[in-house]
Amino acid sequence: MKIIPLILFGAFTLSAFAAAAEQPNILFISVDDLRPELGCYGNTAIKSPNIDRLAESGIVFEEAYCQVPVCGATRASLMTGMRPDYTKVWDLKTQMRDINPDIVTLPQYLISQGYNTVGTGKIFHPSSAIKKIDPLSWNMPYMEPKAS
Repeated sequence: MKIIPLILFGAFTLSAFAAAAEQPNILFISVDDLRPELGCYGNTAIKSPNIDRLAESGIVFEEAYCQVPVCGATRASLMTGMRPDYTKVWDLKTQMRDINPDIVTLPQYLISQGYNTVGTGKIFHPSSAIKKIDPLSWNMPYMEPKAS
């Protein structure tokens, strides 16, 4: 009788490992101040072969809208999925977590789903995120961009 629970435990463990192995990698690229003037959006004059290759094997968002013409508010919205009405970030000086200390960002959500997250560049607007990067969003060291 003890063998059945052991077999069930082994089957459950193997299925959990198989599910973890099938979890897709996610590369999230956020660029503000860029119109969709790339090859993957149909522009034949712009040569963007690397982005186009990424687009072929991933998802291209074709209907993204900016709720506020200020990048701090837009970035807070993009990284939380919440409209500026909720985040209360309308400018370039409001700290997102001063108003919403428990808000969950996209990288935080991914961490809760078993992902490792690392950021680089200006993903959050520096003036509206803790220490310019929102360290709560990354479970691996944030990579500071190299000065060029």
